[in-house]
Amino acid sequence: MLNISLLALTLCGDILVQPFRIADAEPVHHQGCLRAAMASDGHFAVAWLDSLRVDYPPFCELELFVRFFDRDGSPLTDAYKITKVADTHRIGGSHLDMDSRGNTVLLWTEHPYPNPDEGFLRLQLFGTSGSPLGSPQTGYQGYVSRSHRGVWVSLNDKGEFAIVWDGDTIYARRYSFEGGPQGDPFRVHGDFSDDVDFDYPCVALNDAGDLVVSWLERQHLYPMFQAFDAEDESILPWEPMGHRLDDGEELYQGTRPEVYWLDEQRFVVFWRDVRTGKPDPKHPVGRVFSDRGLTRHPIRALIWRDSLWLARGGTEGWYSTAVSPNDSFAYTHTRSYTDYPDTSDPSKKRRWDHGAGILGYIQDNEPIRRTTLFEYTPAWGADTVNSIIDNYPRTQPPAVACCDDRIVWVYSRFNPDTIFEAFVMITDWDMGVGVVESPIQTASPIQLSASLNRLSYDVPGQASLILYSADGRMVLTETIEGQGVWNASATLPQGVYFARVKNDGGSATGKVVVLH
Repeated sequence: MLNISLLALTLCGDILVQPFRIADAEPVHHQGCLRAAMASDGHFAVAWLDSLRVDYPPFCELELFVRFFDRDGSPLTDAYKITKVADTHRIGGSHLDMDSRGNTVLLWTEHPYPNPDEGFLRLQLFGTSGSPLGSPQTGYQGYVSRSHRGVWVSLNDKGEFAIVWDGDTIYARRYSFEGGPQGDPFRVHGDFSDDVDFDYPCVALNDAGDLVVSWLERQHLYPMFQAFDAEDESILPWEPMGHRLDDGEELYQGTRPEVYWLDEQRFVVFWRDVRTGKPDPKHPVGRVFSDRGLTRHPIRALIWRDSLWLARGGTEGWYSTAVSPNDSFAYTHTRSYTDYPDTSDPSKKRRWDHGAGILGYIQDNEPIRRTTLFEYTPAWGADTVNSIIDNYPRTQPPAVACCDDRIVWVYSRFNPDTIFEAFVMITDWDMGVGVVESPIQTASPIQLSASLNRLSYDVPGQASLILYSADGRMVLTETIEGQGVWNASATLPQGVYFARVKNDGGSATGKVVVLH
């Protein structure tokens, strides 16, 4: 049921480059598992998996490609196909990062068939022009996770980078861009019992050599982290299982976190958060740590709810974030729509996806949302293809990268032959200026009408009214019934609020402006 009023983007003049294909593909080859990185001058790289279903082992041919573009989207290179250890290897996870000048590292895993647990961790370096520097290197051989989010790489501006990967535990290793590995791989946590599992590592390296590693503890779904100095000594008091990103018992569960240094003292982490006792709403949040992780600042929600957030992402989250040098950030996830165009046949369900984004900035050590949630991919049209294939929804999560004056949004959508094609769109940071209210049509029996300081409602039976502040904090909960009017109390601070009314029959949202 479509039950959220989306503050949708009016794309007027803020798109710098209209969407274009990242590269042509061979017939019936899909483009997915997208990654993006951008230098401070705006030139960028996109990496993707090219996949082809075959009827012989290993039943899917996977190739990894990367391509470089200038700040206006003109190709700097052809699509570069990564050389694998063996042609029969399958690609697992991958990640891509650039320093401010455009030096780039692409990291990925390979898995032999039919022994996928004996894997290879591989990396390829590229210069500022996008040309490969030497041949791919093998950083590790042994068990590595086949997850699409099982590896991460981070470059600083001192010619160094760090990688992390999910093996039988979470490992990290430092590299010099010119000199290769610097020391041996090391575990970022202590010993743990067999019923504990760590997944989805992420790493951030600053110019002082400090690194932060985050991951998800799968037993309780807690997002965790450790911070290390340039000598790989723990900056915080050592916790063998890692430090929780939240403050303790208020977190019910979380998803894969992503971490970025803001300067040599502060870093920010984003993850999807679910509060204890409140499994609805699920929302992306951010948190800043200062003093190299020793000081925690408040957790802030980026949005309070998106009922169309793609459910299939699970603990991977299926979202992407990017942070610019001036501490602005961009966030994106996939929204999934469904309807039944043939009402006489409920089995004929239609589904399609949109990339959605949020823009914000770090102020006073808190992530502040500057825009509401907007959609940047084309609306349903004649060329839109139903993404339910063989009774199973097919989708690809988007990617985003940014610098101080522009953002690149990367997404993949079906063509008329149900083949995923990847696109890039370049925008500035003014995408959220001039957003308009655009309610999605809903079959909910709950009717709301908002005006200054009040919300009129018509609900069947009883319903819960939950009020959220503009930054996603729940302010109050009340029970309402039938027809009536909710009035803002004189003690409620002035501002913009979002009211959600729900019961077993449906839900609806309304925006209430409070002025005294």
